[in-house]
Amino acid sequence: MKRKTIPCGGKKAEKAQGGKIWLRPARLGDYAFALTLYLEGAEKHLSKIGQWNRPRILLKFRQGYKLAPARIICVGDKPIGWIQVANFVDHMHLRQLHLIREFRGQGIGTRLIKELLQCAHALGKPVTLDVMHGNPARLLYLRLGFRQKSQNAATRQMIWRLPRG
Repeated sequence: MKRKTIPCGGKKAEKAQGGKIWLRPARLGDYAFALTLYLEGAEKHLSKIGQWNRPRILLKFRQGYKLAPARIICVGDKPIGWIQVANFVDHMHLRQLHLIREFRGQGIGTRLIKELLQCAHALGKPVTLDVMHGNPARLLYLRLGFRQKSQNAATRQMIWRLPRG
C-alpha cells in the first residue's frame, strides 16, 4: 500500500514520537474512532459557549462524516487522528482535523494543513473551514494565512485565499 499524506500530495511522511506520519483511507470500522474524537472536541468547545447539544451534534456528525474523503492519520500502525477534506469545483474545504491528545502540539496538524494549502495552490483554489468558538486551533489557522469571513453562534467560517501574483 502506498502511504500518502494529503490525498493530492505526494509528500514524505513526517516523524512523530518515533514513527512516521501517514494517511490511510478510512474504513467502516473507523467510524467509532472518528466519532469519539469529534465528540471530545465538540463537547469541550461548545459547552464553553452554551451550545452543547449531544443529539444535535450526533446528527451533524452522521450527516457530515463521509467515508470516501476521510483519512485516518497514523504513526506506524497506530491511528492517531483523522482528517476529511472536500474538493469542490471552486474551492477545497477542510471539514475535519482531529488528533488524539498525546499527539497534539507536535506540528502534525500544521504539516497536514500546509500540505493541503500547497495542493489547493497547485489547483488554483482557496481553502475554507469552520472552527468552533473557543477552539485554540483558530490561532494556528490565522498563522497559516486563514482569515475570518463570517460567524454564527457556534463557529467562525474562515478562508485561505491564493496568493496574488
